[in-house]
Amino acid sequence: MAPRSPIVHRARAGAAALVLALMTAMPAAGADDGANIYMTGVDVRIVAPVVGDLFAAAGRVSVDAPVAGDAVLGAGSIDVRGSIGDDLRAAGGIVTVAGRVGGAALIAAGSIAFGPATEIHGQVRLAGRDIAVAGRLAGGLNVYGRNVLLLGDIRGPLRLTSERIEVLPSAHITGDILYRSPDEIRIHPGARIDGRITREPLSFEFPHRGLEMPGLPPLAPLLTFGLFAAGVLLLLVLPKFTLASLNTIRAAPVKSLGLGTAILFSLPPVVVLLVLTIVGIPVAVALAVLYAIALLTGYLIAAFFIGDHLARLALRGRTLSTGWRISSLLAALLLLWLARNIPLPYVGTLVLLLALVVGVGAMVLQAFSNYTDRP
Repeated sequence: MAPRSPIVHRARAGAAALVLALMTAMPAAGADDGANIYMTGVDVRIVAPVVGDLFAAAGRVSVDAPVAGDAVLGAGSIDVRGSIGDDLRAAGGIVTVAGRVGGAALIAAGSIAFGPATEIHGQVRLAGRDIAVAGRLAGGLNVYGRNVLLLGDIRGPLRLTSERIEVLPSAHITGDILYRSPDEIRIHPGARIDGRITREPLSFEFPHRGLEMPGLPPLAPLLTFGLFAAGVLLLLVLPKFTLASLNTIRAAPVKSLGLGTAILFSLPPVVVLLVLTIVGIPVAVALAVLYAIALLTGYLIAAFFIGDHLARLALRGRTLSTGWRISSLLAALLLLWLARNIPLPYVGTLVLLLALVVGVGAMVLQAFSNYTDRP
């Protein structure tokens, strides 16, 4: 058998590294080092007590049983109903907490909600777009968000930075409130506040909806041709891998779609979570770079698949040359660019998202196949 070139060896090593970095998107798996539990997968549910710390990263994480130590969670959706003995650190798209936390809570998410049964004894730090705080907080509250609702029993001090802050009638706040907002804090009748309320001037303005960058539309064609150049380079440097990924889409479209969706939504919370732990910042940077490369390559794989299909229709099934594949790639990229301007709401975005996740899933399946088949 002819020896493989150094380029092929490096490509397979890179594919192996990418697969290992994206293994958080594979079906649920767990491990422990004694008392601590480590879980990853598409959907992770904790239904048995954890006697140590819990570390979980997935598309969705549900904690329904008590955790004696810390809980470090990263997912698109996080639901904490069991008690946490020590600190809670979470990053995701939607985070809901409806249990007891014995220590502090550090949460970053698009949406954060504390239910009436929530009880947190340490300091609470929250960052997100929409934040609703009910339950009992005993260690103070620090919030950065766009919309903040306070409706629980909160012991201060409170530091709030938000575009809109409301204190609902059910709220009982003991301690001083220091807030930064373009609007006055809104306090509903019936709310109890035992402390001073101080407003500090904002040193920035919140971006308004509909804000557009005037220079971006003219750059769209340049971006398309940049993607075209990257696709040509991918085909010339890794032709076998590229064509094999197209065959993977044909052979396993549903599996490619599922795996690509899991990767798209599960890895960003892991990166954010690693950044929050400080010591994991170098790993977070490496994962972010690999994630960006995976998205770019997956999108190009999907474009190659669309172009390949169009070219086969034009040539009536005849074998495609490299020139035909390159030409059809440009046509597919232009079609995808036009798809984003479909007038129906969200249709263009869904088309691009579908192409992206299918391409990413097929690429990772093929990379994993290459790695496991290597002698």
